[in-house]
Amino acid sequence: MRRLFVTAVVLACWASVALPASAAAPTLSKDLWATINVCDTLRHDNMMGVRASMPGDRAHTKMYMRFTAQYYDRSKQLWTEVKGSGVSKWMYVGSGVFARRQGGYTFAFDPPANGKTFELRGAVDYKWTKGRRLVRTAHQLTKSGHPNTKGADPKTYSASLCEIK
Repeated sequence: MRRLFVTAVVLACWASVALPASAAAPTLSKDLWATINVCDTLRHDNMMGVRASMPGDRAHTKMYMRFTAQYYDRSKQLWTEVKGSGVSKWMYVGSGVFARRQGGYTFAFDPPANGKTFELRGAVDYKWTKGRRLVRTAHQLTKSGHPNTKGADPKTYSASLCEIK
């Protein structure tokens, strides 16, 4: 029994050393984030802008993002993907040789009925590819705490949720 335990510990240590550091980097990196940087302003009426960042891996991978708008369905008490134009196409944001890359997407909505509101959030899917091979993926929901993102309205706006009135 002791031999089995020692073998398991040695294999676990070997596996953690054998994996490249970049394999775990995207989910732990401070450069992997998503935020709402525009939410129903005078200049962006009935719109939600989502901005995101992803870390490069210092390799010659290609980095892509896809943005999704979700709304809170109060009757079902769950988040649901917005139908129609609620999902962007995969957008190429740059080469993995860079330390990080950012991208953004703005969703436009029909105004809610009088007295009603839409509670929205963004989700971002990330992928790194090399040739036709998928190297890694990640997923983030929007969070606050990323002020001064490109295209923010107002300039320092960063939020996890967006309410359209």
